[in-house]
Parts: sequence; C-alpha cells; structure tokens
Amino acid sequence: MHWMNTIRKYIDYVFEARPFVYRGDAGIATAEGAARRATELPAIFINGIMPRAGTVYVGELLRLHPDLHAFPRQLWELPLLQLSDDALKMQRAFLRIYEQNTDKMGASDFLGIVGAGMLHYLQAETPPGKRMLIKVPSVQYLHYFPVMYPGQHLLLLVRDGRDVAHSTVKTWPQILFPFACRRWRRAAEMVTAYHDDHKHQTFGYWLARFEDAVGDPEGFVREACRRFDLDVTRYPFEQIPTIRVRGSSQLKPQGKVTWDPKDRPPNFAPTGHWRDWSRYRKQTFKRIAGRALIALDYCEDLQW
Repeated sequence: MHWMNTIRKYIDYVFEARPFVYRGDAGIATAEGAARRATELPAIFINGIMPRAGTVYVGELLRLHPDLHAFPRQLWELPLLQLSDDALKMQRAFLRIYEQNTDKMGASDFLGIVGAGMLHYLQAETPPGKRMLIKVPSVQYLHYFPVMYPGQHLLLLVRDGRDVAHSTVKTWPQILFPFACRRWRRAAEMVTAYHDDHKHQTFGYWLARFEDAVGDPEGFVREACRRFDLDVTRYPFEQIPTIRVRGSSQLKPQGKVTWDPKDRPPNFAPTGHWRDWSRYRKQTFKRIAGRALIALDYCEDLQW
C-alpha cells in the first residue's frame, strides 16, 4: 500500500537502511595519499553512532570555540561518507570508459577526490584562520573515513544503545523497537572495528561518549581541545550553561521533535530512560544488542 511504502522510504532515509558492511582496510592502502588535504587547517568531524546519539548537543558545545566555524554553508549534516559505495561505482564506470586509466589510479582514489572536492566547497565559505566543524549522525562506511578525508580529525561519538533505542521509537513511533536495537548493534560493531584499528591514536581521533558531554561538559571540552589541537584558553566555558536544547525527544510528545532551541528544564535528563523499560524491552535489547553494549563498555554483563 502507498502509505506503507512511504514509511519504508522514510525509515530508509533516517537509518540509511543500506547494509553496514565492514571490509577491513580494503582499499585504504592503495588510496592512501591519493587525495591531498583540502584545507591547511584540518576539519573536525563529529560522526555519531546513529541518529539520536547526541551530535546536535556536542556540536553546539564545540562550536562555542572561537577558532571553529560550525556547519559551513549551513549544511547541518554532511552525509557524504555514506555514499562511498556510489563513489566507488563511479570510479569503476570511469575506468570502463577508458580502461587504460586503470593502472594509473589507486583502487579507491575517487573517495579522496570526492572528499577533497567537498572540503574545498565548504572551505570557500569558512572565514580565514578558522577550522571547519562538521557533523553527521552516522558511521556507515566509517572504515573509509581516512581515505575520503585524509588528514582530517574525527570525533567518533557513541551513546548508550538503550537510550538511543528509547529515543528512536519515541521520536519515530513507526519504527519497531527490535529494528532500532538492530540498527544500533550494527553501528556499534562498525565503531568497535574502527576503534580497534585506531585506538593507538591520541591526537586527531577520539572515541567519545555523549554521556560524558552531558555529565561533565567542561571536562569534555578540555579533552576535545587536547585531542584536536584547540587552544583551551580561548574557550568561553562560562557560556556552556546557555546552550539550549535542540531536537530532544524528551521535551515533545511522542512522535514529535523540533529543532527550535528550547530552554533546558531544571529536571532535564537525557540519559537513563531505559531504566523504566518493561521486561520485554530489556530482554529484547539484551538478545539483539547486549554483546555490543558490553563491547563499548556500557556495562560489564547483562545483569541489568
């Protein structure tokens, strides 16, 4: 029926319902160095584990730094990495037209070409001397990030999958709860695989938690400044309490969400809502995504 197709298309859009495929380092070695850095000052990407993971709040928190230019050209999200497969298909089509070019290019060169082009496009609107702050609530094709954006910085933002699933079904009631759990699990597996390969990095990369940004925003900012070479003395810490709430599923009725800024209520708490779940929901999440929750150190076991 027409209305069901509409819902399916909306779900596909929100959750990028294309398969989450991890291919290890395939293509990275051959494409490494193929694309030069598009800006002299590396951009900072906030990649959230999935929608409802807190990228909006963390973006508002970091954009207070005067050396950052947030969301150039008012592109509030930059879902280019999710199109990695399309960029590679374009490269294959390009090489089919003139096969003699095949041995002249690396296997993933188009990823770097597309990424560099986008960064140049955004840099043209960025004031001189400022670094771009970019966000997207997705980790699809995360393993291609160093290929598409060589030399750029990555803040990989995770959030407790129980709260993500809770917020997801509250925001979009048409999303089935088990579906939300599966999407978080697959995204968490992408994050874990990427972090295992990059956890040695102490600069230019950070696996951060939304809960830390909410619970200790000053500490979160200080660590971000250290990881991404921002002058912490220039950050206006006194302005943190003035950050207003955007996009929260807790301040609107079920099925409603607004991006208009709202004053933070005195009792506002964006974490821990899963504690009031029914036994069915708890058991369902444990069965589908319990191991991924443990892998990201949100719990030691499933005795909750």
